[in-house]
Amino acid sequence: MNNQSLLYFAIIILSGVLLTMLFYYNKKVKKLKHSNKSLLNINRNYLDILGFVSHELKGILGSAKMCVYSVRDGFLGMMNFKQSQALDSAVRNLERLESTVKNYLDFSRIKKGEFNVRKGEISLEDIVKQAVDTFSKQISEKEIILDNRIPKTSKIFADKDLMITVYNNLLSNAIKYNTSGGRIILDYEDIDGYIRLSVYNDGIPIPEVEKDNLFKEFSRLATEPDKKVRGTGLGLFITRDIIEKHGGKIWLEPKEKGNKFIFEIKKGEIR
Repeated sequence: MNNQSLLYFAIIILSGVLLTMLFYYNKKVKKLKHSNKSLLNINRNYLDILGFVSHELKGILGSAKMCVYSVRDGFLGMMNFKQSQALDSAVRNLERLESTVKNYLDFSRIKKGEFNVRKGEISLEDIVKQAVDTFSKQISEKEIILDNRIPKTSKIFADKDLMITVYNNLLSNAIKYNTSGGRIILDYEDIDGYIRLSVYNDGIPIPEVEKDNLFKEFSRLATEPDKKVRGTGLGLFITRDIIEKHGGKIWLEPKEKGNKFIFEIKKGEIR
């Protein structure tokens, strides 16, 4: 067999190998596409179920809370001290569960692209007041000093319900990770084109290595004191998504004796 024949033979063999590889490659690609489509359908079904169950539980928990409040506050008859204590514990657990359900409901909406923003001119003072009122009992129990520096006349162009969620999440964290008798500072700064807002709390400064994980879904801090704090790991993920949908950003600045969450949103169409 001469050299030319050997070359032709080698080309034929190589072509056969390449065609075989291409055949199996295409087969693998088709299989991966089918698997990916199946995973997307499974994920969609999971999000649909998560959203449906969370929505149903939200209404049930609201009714349960109102019933327990009515009994605890004496509207259905006088309570002794031990009974009141037991109902206080029940209320705290219901509120924690309600917060968890809301986070999962918001999470499913974000993942399905159904987290719509309806902007309008709103009073920032009203938003902060609602959030503070929601956590007034926890603030009192931990003897936290709340320093609200938000101007009474301040207004922002944003979605009212979503901004309440932002402050609820940040204030909830500020209470949970605070020291007994510590401070929470709510601040405001008017910057060209943006409104800069912040929530500071006394406590253990978050390490630099943890900062990148804070705003990821289902993230929890690895530091020992924080492992004892209950939560879904979704609050800051949802908060970041809301702020980014308003054209803003959020970040953390650890301080000497605490942590400061800062976020900016565009001034928008405020006149």
